[in-house]
Amino acid sequence: MLEFLEQLRETYDTGPMVVVGALIVGGLFGVVAEISRYCLRASVAEHVGQQSQDKPRPRTLQVLFALLVALAGTQLLHANGLIDLGSAIHWSVSIKPLALIVGGGLFGIGMVLAGGCVSRLLVLAASGNVRSWITLLITGLAGYATLRGLLSYPRIWLESLWDTESTGADILVSSGTLPLVTAAIALVVGTLAVIFMRQDRSTTPWGSIVSGALVGLLVVAAWVVTGVIGADEFEPTPLSALSFVAPVGETVQYFMIFTGDTIRFSIALVLGVLAGAAISAVIGGRFRFSGFVDEKSILRYIAGGALMGFGGVTALGCSVGQGLSGVSTASPASILALTSIVLAAYATMKLQSAVPASDTTRFVAAE
Repeated sequence: MLEFLEQLRETYDTGPMVVVGALIVGGLFGVVAEISRYCLRASVAEHVGQQSQDKPRPRTLQVLFALLVALAGTQLLHANGLIDLGSAIHWSVSIKPLALIVGGGLFGIGMVLAGGCVSRLLVLAASGNVRSWITLLITGLAGYATLRGLLSYPRIWLESLWDTESTGADILVSSGTLPLVTAAIALVVGTLAVIFMRQDRSTTPWGSIVSGALVGLLVVAAWVVTGVIGADEFEPTPLSALSFVAPVGETVQYFMIFTGDTIRFSIALVLGVLAGAAISAVIGGRFRFSGFVDEKSILRYIAGGALMGFGGVTALGCSVGQGLSGVSTASPASILALTSIVLAAYATMKLQSAVPASDTTRFVAAE
């Protein structure tokens, strides 16, 4: 494979190859996510209502198998020297617990208000959902403002309040605990998956299990695109995998200053997801335009988008960027961020369930 890659580099530049790889990975993610409706928010929602313990929770199994496959594949790539996780943001940036907790919590609240995480909104937008386009625009603007604009001040303030000055690499590599942490995560996730599968075989949601595994494989494929194809000595690509908050902001900026910017992995990934999901929705007869239900829902989606934008950047990733790609590196920071996202989303849904059903039916239901 590496010899074939070197032959390609003799003809093509690394940058265009990475962009093509990102388009392919994003397109496949869009297809899988559109058909399977992959979304972390939906998996959390399965545990909020009064659901029988014997009833299958397909979205939860979907997320668990995505985590298992992403973790196993990423660790294999690192162990065989194909990628160096030490250069990934999940390992190279010092761990700032307060920023991770607050950012993850705000993202969790935001994805409940918006009716889906950023990856889900991209898929819905490509399927004709106008609400998702508006929410994504707000998310992208808030995310970019948090990265480089006015909202960077509260982000930097949160980061400065509690900085351990220890990176993921310090904890996992220097201390030699990477294999133990990886094994522990795999054991916990695997155990949970087995527990959720202990039911009548006829009701086991194999479709969710397969689609979750495919999402996990796409995380691994994204590492290959940036870490193997993009590992050019003269034109290196920053090591990253699937992530959507900052990339959505970068995509918005790219369309605003097209002549002064260049397409890269993150932007191509977003465009690939939109294209793949749109094609899947049209072929499957699921493409249809839909708008806002009422005036109150507009404010809810705007608030959700803003919270996801600020929270996702502050937590160094979204439900996919930290929840899948980050956890696949076994990074303690990613585990903390994912925990904050899930707990905040669960608490928000529980709070909503206390409001009369007539006011919350559209609020909690999967969209």
